[in-house]
Amino acid sequence: MNRSSSRGIKLTTVIFAVIVLAVSAALSNISMVGDKEVTIEKATSE
Repeated sequence: MNRSSSRGIKLTTVIFAVIVLAVSAALSNISMVGDKEVTIEKATSE
């Protein structure tokens, strides 16, 4: 019984870590896209 519960906790921790990494990567990609759009707008306005 103890082994299966510890495996479940480890699996849950891994899944949680993957979700956190995916969200942080998505947020960084969104902010990078926003920066590129601002750079393009500045270059066009000049």
